[in-house]
Amino acid sequence: MFPSQQHPSRHVWDFWYHFEPDTKLFHIFYLNADRALARSGQHHYAACVGHATTADFGAIAWGSADSFDVLKPPLSHWANTCLWSGDVIRVKDGYLLFYTSRDSRRDDGMTQSIGVAHTSDLGSNQWHFLDTQLTPQFFYQARGLEGDRTIHAWRDPFLFRQRERRQIFMLVSAKALHGPWGQRGAIALLQATDDTFAQVVRGDGEWNYLTPLLAPGWYSEMEVPQLYQQPEGGYQLVFSCWAKYDFSPTTGGRGGFQGATLPHLWAANPQGIEYPPSSPTVRVLMPETQGLYACRVVPELDGEIIGFDSQTGGIRRSGIQTRWVSMDRDFSDLAV
Repeated sequence: MFPSQQHPSRHVWDFWYHFEPDTKLFHIFYLNADRALARSGQHHYAACVGHATTADFGAIAWGSADSFDVLKPPLSHWANTCLWSGDVIRVKDGYLLFYTSRDSRRDDGMTQSIGVAHTSDLGSNQWHFLDTQLTPQFFYQARGLEGDRTIHAWRDPFLFRQRERRQIFMLVSAKALHGPWGQRGAIALLQATDDTFAQVVRGDGEWNYLTPLLAPGWYSEMEVPQLYQQPEGGYQLVFSCWAKYDFSPTTGGRGGFQGATLPHLWAANPQGIEYPPSSPTVRVLMPETQGLYACRVVPELDGEIIGFDSQTGGIRRSGIQTRWVSMDRDFSDLAV
């Protein structure tokens, strides 16, 4: 078993990354908080975003003393609570980091939104926060509902594109408007185009809200969704769920890192996406008992599954290589 890579002073959990081919370095962005808060579960409400680098996730350079808190919204910004998981992509004029946060003045203070920050240099840790606030609408619950098993969900963005059709998509961990009570976890799907991308990033345009890519009615929440290509053809849609929120008839309630195979993805309709069956077969890729959560597949390392250590915190390799390939996540030809 690979050892967990521990921060010198902070409790670390969810992460996302950007790989720089020129330097062959992974720029890791990770959620972290004071270690003393992890025992009571209060670390989630004190989360900040740190920046680190690594060549292979076998050893992590955590940076300077203040690198654990690099993403700081202005005091007047809507993101006036803590920050949760996101995504980072390279664009023509720098990098965009999509993140999750909440406005303490909205609803019960737990309603999640997605924001965007920009930097010209990942190593500078100087981020400009846009006013963009992407909220759940149409097919997705706009706020938490009393008595639900888990809090409101509109987080964990993951972007990819279909270059030939000039289309851009975003996956989001969400809750569907309909379905079995307490089991409305869903993977939301949003769409923009190359021509509208700059506008939707800046909040001057609207994403097109599509019906959920996956909403089987089996999970209280479906966290950290991602999409990958299989070398033999087809795609893997993956997500994480704690065992206590997993009611799927095909997983035995084991929770953990799970995936559904999509034989086809691009459809001949204007939306461009071909949806899976209403009851797709979901399989457990790594159960919760393996001790890793919020896993990501890292195509640059032969598709290895890497997650955070749910027992001790920190980031840990699994040694399991899926060989899955990245979706098109190169946005470097698009200016914002």
